[in-house]
Amino acid sequence: MSRRKPLKLRTPRSTTARSVKRTAIGALAVVGLLTGCSGGTDRGDVLADLATQGAETLEALPEVAAAATAAVQTACASGEKADFDAAAEDVAAAQTRWHEAEAFWLGPATDLRSNSIVDWPANAQDVDDLVAAEEPATIDVNYLAAYVGADTRGYGAVLTLLEQAPLDERQCDYANAATALAESGIDAVTAAWTDPDDGEPYRDELADPAVGIDAVVNHLLALLANKDAANLEARSNSVEDLLFGPEGDSGLSALLDDDLTAQLRSETDELIAATKDGEAAADDEPSEAALAAMNELRATVATQVVAELGVTVTFSDADGDSAG
Repeated sequence: MSRRKPLKLRTPRSTTARSVKRTAIGALAVVGLLTGCSGGTDRGDVLADLATQGAETLEALPEVAAAATAAVQTACASGEKADFDAAAEDVAAAQTRWHEAEAFWLGPATDLRSNSIVDWPANAQDVDDLVAAEEPATIDVNYLAAYVGADTRGYGAVLTLLEQAPLDERQCDYANAATALAESGIDAVTAAWTDPDDGEPYRDELADPAVGIDAVVNHLLALLANKDAANLEARSNSVEDLLFGPEGDSGLSALLDDDLTAQLRSETDELIAATKDGEAAADDEPSEAALAAMNELRATVATQVVAELGVTVTFSDADGDSAG
């Protein structure tokens, strides 16, 4: 299967800032080891922080998704190559931002299988085959949602189309439908987290220690089992967010003893170093260094973190084969 690697046109996060935070928290972990300090942080507080971070992360996505949809519409209306190039940048930005939110693809994103709508790895041949097919006469949102595979829709499919710009009418119908469908998927996840039509927001559900700890740790195991190479760097940053929080001093590690926190910090740093641009993948597979780092950290989470937090593991190895 031919997969299109995501464009790396911009990196919204500050790599330098993240590196400084990693260095600082690493130093604090060493101090903890030397002093024997161990936190007594409340589980509810940790989960409330993670839930707030998740809601805020997801609330920022609809605007980016809407910009991608509008950019494709503008390009198709004008037919100008420059507009198609601009649309490709906006679509790639939305794709990147979606994957930077992988830390919070638990709960609604899993239940709705959102990544199968937003950005499953694209099969370029299937995309081209759909364009060439006589049916349907018009490729619209409803057709993509109901009748094609996940690898033939989403931002990856749109970027595959935009590589052939300027697009003809059928290609534009397809690109417009795929971006609109991806936007609707992002909107649905965001609403479920923050303002659902029925029931409580997932933000509140996740903040409940009775369910939240198990949900976060099982999702962390899923992230570390996902060997899709296309978005390893973003996924590694998501792992870091769940373990250490956005500032490096919160997340699940706030509930763990100092020895284990220092071990997780070291193993997470190894994972991030192994998944930087240009080092993460070879032949669409994770590099040996990335795989080794993923497996090492996953083993620590699956044994020591699970034991210390009393987690019930519901994730299985087979679940890790799914990108959405």
